Amino acid sequence: MYVDSSSTLPTMAHVIPKGCEVGSMTSLGDGMFVVCTCSCQQKIEVYDAKIFILQPHITVPGLGVCLGLAACPYKNCLYASDCSNHSIHRVDLSGSNAVMKWSVARRPVGLSVDSEHNLFAVSQAENKLQIFTTHGTLLQNI
Repeated sequence: MYVDSSSTLPTMAHVIPKGCEVGSMTSLGDGMFVVCTCSCQQKIEVYDAKIFILQPHITVPGLGVCLGLAACPYKNCLYASDCSNHSIHRVDLSGSNAVMKWSVARRPVGLSVDSEHNLFAVSQAENKLQIFTTHGTLLQNI
């Protein structure tokens, strides 16, 4: 592990492949979840948020370019936007890593979870905000 001499905190720069860019990241509990925009597609990298050590990744079949990640502590899941396929992938973190997917407005980028555990997704191509239940039922278009 690389430690910057000016800090006692470890850095994770050594594990992200050269030439890759971080497309999105979020945290939940002791986990930090990162999606790169290079050949790391179809997976979400997982790091220990305290010591920045790479953990086993989460495979998300069919995940294209991801520019939005959000975590829901209540539902214990991750949401990943898929700009390539105009969809959202929901990953259950309770042990099975089961993935479900649903269609959204074109080029979803920003994601957020509200206090009622609903998912907000921003469409870059359609200038639209969509609100979904945790299982992908559309509640509202704004």
